[in-house]
Amino acid sequence: MTAAVTSSFGAVIVRKIGAEERSVVLPLYPMVANFVVLGCVLPFVYRPMPLDHLGLLALVAVLGLVAMRLVIAAYRQAEAVIVAPMQYSQILWAAVFGALIFDETPDRYTVIGAAVIIASGVYIVLREGRASVSQNRPVLETHARVETPATPRTGPLARLRGGRAAG
Repeated sequence: MTAAVTSSFGAVIVRKIGAEERSVVLPLYPMVANFVVLGCVLPFVYRPMPLDHLGLLALVAVLGLVAMRLVIAAYRQAEAVIVAPMQYSQILWAAVFGALIFDETPDRYTVIGAAVIIASGVYIVLREGRASVSQNRPVLETHARVETPATPRTGPLARLRGGRAAG
């Protein structure tokens, strides 16, 4: 759950500040956070790594950096609601690599959970791909329409905040 929350939080941040911030800087913050958190855990789980694993470690680092840059580029080009479900393909790749490399097979609950997650992602992409997603529009785009006599006028407040509503 922590990974899902922090990952979605990171996606929103990249979408909000990604246009102004350099692509090299955006992965720096998660890397520093990982360094600090894993550095605190390291004394309890450390075992020396064989030297022949350093080449594989370098390959993982380079591929991870390339992947981060591509994800950042994707979030800059499209809405997070479209890009995030595409990342659900990682579930399928993890299952394939787990079977090929580690001889693992997912249990029934994992398959059901993955299917629910992937189906929800596909549903979101299909829903957002329609021309008219919702008839409801944000208040600032409605020009302060009045549906009932008791509805407060938002135009003056919107103009104070720099909105487009007229009242």
